[in-house]
Order: sequence, then C-alpha cells, then structure tokens
Amino acid sequence: MRIIAGKFRGRRLKTINSNLVRPTTDRARQAIFDTLSARMDFEGALALDCFAGSGLLGFEALSRGAQKVTFVEQNPQVARHIAQSIQLLNVESQAELRLMDAMRFVAETNERYHLIFADPPYDFRLYDKFLRKIFERHLLLPDGYLILEHHEREKFDGRERFAFQKNFGSTVVSFFALDEVPESQSI
Repeated sequence: MRIIAGKFRGRRLKTINSNLVRPTTDRARQAIFDTLSARMDFEGALALDCFAGSGLLGFEALSRGAQKVTFVEQNPQVARHIAQSIQLLNVESQAELRLMDAMRFVAETNERYHLIFADPPYDFRLYDKFLRKIFERHLLLPDGYLILEHHEREKFDGRERFAFQKNFGSTVVSFFALDEVPESQSI
C-alpha cells in the first residue's frame, strides 16, 4: 500500500495480510481526496480515522497537511501495523493511536474534527447509531466532512446530513456534512 499524494507521496506502508483489513483502493482514495481538496484545505485539519485498519486514509490526510490524526482500531494485531507506520513516517507528534472500539470512542471523546473517516467491516450493522453519535455529540466541525465507506447494499441518500456519494463497484463512499447542500445522488 502506498500514499498517493503530499509530502509522503510514494511511501509504502505495511498492513496485516488478512481479511481483517480491507484497505481503501488507490482509485477510491484518489477520488475521496480530490473531492475533499475541492472543498477544503487540509492544512491544519484535525482528522479521525475510525475502524482505521491500515490507517491509509489518516496517513493520506497527514501527508496532505493535516495537523493531527487520531487512529481508532480495536484489533491489536492491526493496530501494531498502524503504530509501525507512525514510526516509519516519523509522525509521532501528529498521530494518536487508540486501541478501542470505534463506537465506544465516538461515545466518549470530547474532540472535534474537520475530517472523520469511517470504514467499518461490511457486516457492520450499527450505522444509524454511529452516525447519530457523531452528530448528536457534535464531533464534526461545521466546515468538516464525514466520509463513510460501505457496501453498495447500504443506502444513505435521504438521511440527515448526507451530501453525496461516489461509487466504486460494490464499494460506495458517502459524504456527510453539516452545512453542504446535497448534490446529485452520485458523482
């Protein structure tokens, strides 16, 4: 896996070789960050990478200028690889790794973020609760975005705070925002 843009462009990161992790493809990551770049400045952004897995979304944000990323991963084996990547990129002062369940983290944290990435397992069934916690607890800053990667069978258009989505085969990336007027259902 490699970082596709920014100061760490081309750097390769390792992750556990297992079905425990489903890294976001280069194509999807490029589309996510191109979309965000047109809407915001990453410089100084605070980001949260829930269900972090490989941590690629968070590391991509750091590479593009994010001030800090909090990685939340509950699997100790997977989290060890994130910790190794943090050291490899020498971003210990900009990265925090929390070994815990993402649902518990969003229920307990008092931090607020410009970017919240969430890529739960495809069998995740607590989407409504997860989204409700983020918005009820005001974890997303007014000019921020929640980026939710999910299987195409999950539908979020029409839900509160839904802005738009991008499709990548059976994978869909839905964008949520506090202030943005919804665009067309698919870009």
